[in-house]
Amino acid sequence: MQHLFSPNRIVLATDFSSASTSAAHIASRVARIFQVPVTILHIFQYVPRHQYTFPVEWMVKIIRDDVNSKLVETKEIFDRAGIDAEVMVRDDGNPAQEILAFLRGFKAPLLVMGTHATAGMDRFILGSTAEEALRQAPCPVITVGPQVISESDALFRRILFATDFGQASLQAAPFAATIARISGAALRVLHVTTDPTRTAAQCDSLFDPIRNIFREHGSETCTNSTEYIVLHGGVVSQAIVNEAERYPADLIALGVHRASAFTAHAGPKLAFQTIAAAPCSVLTIAS
Repeated sequence: MQHLFSPNRIVLATDFSSASTSAAHIASRVARIFQVPVTILHIFQYVPRHQYTFPVEWMVKIIRDDVNSKLVETKEIFDRAGIDAEVMVRDDGNPAQEILAFLRGFKAPLLVMGTHATAGMDRFILGSTAEEALRQAPCPVITVGPQVISESDALFRRILFATDFGQASLQAAPFAATIARISGAALRVLHVTTDPTRTAAQCDSLFDPIRNIFREHGSETCTNSTEYIVLHGGVVSQAIVNEAERYPADLIALGVHRASAFTAHAGPKLAFQTIAAAPCSVLTIAS
């Protein structure tokens, strides 16, 4: 059954890290919610360039065999859940750009990926596949950070939608409500203000555009019981993570601004700071 703002394909981009293992279970969960197939995508980065003075093909074969074995293990997660899944391997290339190119081959994909959320100088030099992909992806992205441990395919129970009332946030609202409605999850809408003088009552009317969007997209059944809360905090990402832990949330939803590859790596943004510390996966929609 198709729903408004629903994907027709889940793409799981995996590098077989611990975060990617958790991401596989999240991808299985989302595939069950929308009843769509999954493509397990791996970017193989050990294609020999022949600049070595000794033969390396046998080494590459060992690595490739190991990758194929891990792809089989990952596919079994979906097979056990009765989800149609295929495996796709792309050789070499920039991982983020290869993932983005692959996504463009589908009409309405949803990307799921894990990340180590590397920080500091290493992140500036090496860049972040997750950051680049989520800010350039033409579709919703669910990123599973290093603090997330998931071995369950159970549907989402509580979704935390964090909003600053900007355009990016408003565009993410319908999809967050759609996932909540289809999965039967409770939905809490959070605004973090850095103005210590502003009260929750003063902020309440700011939620009206969000409420209107929910009504326009037929999410009234879900949103009649939706909570709208305001928190004060100096560091917005920290306040979001703290609320996700208190709730406790199974999914955080955010709107993010689309950015070029260079801009995406220029410094840690709110979304990536949230992903790095969140106890659950984070849904982002770039606009």
